[in-house]
Amino acid sequence: MRWLALLPLALLACAAAQPGVERVVEAFKLVERLSSEGVDVSGQIAKLNRALELYAENRTSEADALVTEALRQLEALEQQLPQLRAAKWASLGATVATLAAVPPFFYYFFPRLYALAWARARKRWVVRKRGNRR
Repeated sequence: MRWLALLPLALLACAAAQPGVERVVEAFKLVERLSSEGVDVSGQIAKLNRALELYAENRTSEADALVTEALRQLEALEQQLPQLRAAKWASLGATVATLAAVPPFFYYFFPRLYALAWARARKRWVVRKRGNRR
């Protein structure tokens, strides 16, 4: 998350002299939004950082191509965001249901399994009568 704090500084340094920074700002806003939702955007961050380096070297055509590619990928990820949210909630619900089902299953099955294991372990025991008991 430290890189999120450095993004505005990099954008300000780059914005003074470079055209097309609006697209970079838009891309970084998308990165921030998607990363806050838990989407892996590390590849797009690397491309945008490389684009900022190219802007600093005044290689704008290469940087624009990288920004366009990263922005296209980020927009595709943004379109998939509802499905990713639904999958995350379904996974959380399944986890909670599984954890909630463990105690009842243990309560019901453990005594039966313990009694069955006890009986199987002692099935060869023989009971002998020892004299008269009163």
